[in-house]
Formats: sequence, structure tokens, C-alpha cells
Amino acid sequence: MRVFVKDVMSKGVLKLTKDQTIKEVTQLFLDRLIDGAPVVDAAGKVIGVFTKTHVMRALGKPLDTPIHDLMSKNIISINETMPIEKAMNIPVGRLPVVNNDGTMVGWLTRTDLATAYVAHYKKSIEGLAQIIHSTSHGLIAIDKEGKIKVINKTAERLCQVEAEQIVGLPVNQVFPAINMEIVLKTGEPVSRRIEINKTFFNIDISPIWSENTLNGAVADFYQAK
Repeated sequence: MRVFVKDVMSKGVLKLTKDQTIKEVTQLFLDRLIDGAPVVDAAGKVIGVFTKTHVMRALGKPLDTPIHDLMSKNIISINETMPIEKAMNIPVGRLPVVNNDGTMVGWLTRTDLATAYVAHYKKSIEGLAQIIHSTSHGLIAIDKEGKIKVINKTAERLCQVEAEQIVGLPVNQVFPAINMEIVLKTGEPVSRRIEINKTFFNIDISPIWSENTLNGAVADFYQAK
């Protein structure tokens, strides 16, 4: 599922007006523990951004100076329907988010993007895990050192083992009959018939390649008829 800016942006953010003073805005930043805020006009259109950096630059100026004289006016705003992967490529720490009418509806920060990325990655991993564990074939994956990294629930049932007891162990110690290490040595897939716990299985063992480097192998097996 594609994720858009509107799905992860911060809503209900503080909006400033151009006539607010340095003193007033600085106090708002301190009270709300924020580093910056957009400046909008009467129609809600973004006309600038004012941050703590502007406050620092204002040292020595009268505290009743309006922020309009100091704020950044050349700003980049993004539409709420922009995909987050595109927003990630914009080299700005905070971005005003607008709707199709140009009215500000949210605020996107690098923290928002990082949080969204982690959540999306976690969801993808969880979805992949569900697929792996729901397949009717047994699956066992090992790393390049021959240690078991993944075993799905079907493999647990077929081989009468528990994943938490064998993950991290050498595969030849737990399943010597499979002989997955041969694929680590040759880099070539192998198909054959084996016996585990007095039951025969058809098994396919395939190498796992990444950028021309052999990083492990995966065994796909099912009970022979």
C-alpha cells in the first residue's frame, strides 16, 4: 500500500501570523518545545517559515519587531497527496503541507518521515512473515556460515522441532540429512528426496545471492507421496 504525505504529516500544528513579534513567537517556541512554525496569511496560505535560527539572528533587534521582517519567504511547500518516498528526496528539514487550494493542512518533518519509514518497513516485514509461515511447504533458510536463520511453522511441524530451539545452530547439526551446505560450496541449486524422522520429503535447495555474493541458502520441501 502506497503511503502519502497526508498519512504521516503532523496536524494541528502552530501557525504564526506575520505581525506577531519576536518576543511573542519565542515564548510560543519555549512553551511548546518546538523549533519552528509556518507563517500563514488570513486565508491560511503559507507565506513564510520562522524558526529558532531566525530568533538567534534577531539578537540585538527590538523584541517587538514583527517576524515578517525576519522569516524565510522563499519556502517549499508540498501537496498532501505527494508519496512519502518523493518527499524524502527534498533536502529540507520541515515542510508545510498544503491541499489543492494551497491552504496549509499540516507540517512534515524529518522525524515524521523517519517514523513513517520504520512503520512501513515493519508492516512489510510482518506481511512477509505471514506469507512465509502460512505456506504449505516447509522453509529453512541459512546464512553463509551454515547457521539456521529462518524456519517457518510448516517446517517446524513436518520436522517436529521448535524454531526457538534451533535458530542460530548449524544446519548440519540439526538436519544432517538435508545437506544444505553443498549449495554453499557450489552455488548451484539442488533437488532430491530425503528422509527426516522416518518421513520422506521432496526438497529443493536454492542459493541466496546478493550483488554476486553468496549469502546463504533456502530449502523448500514437502512430504513425498
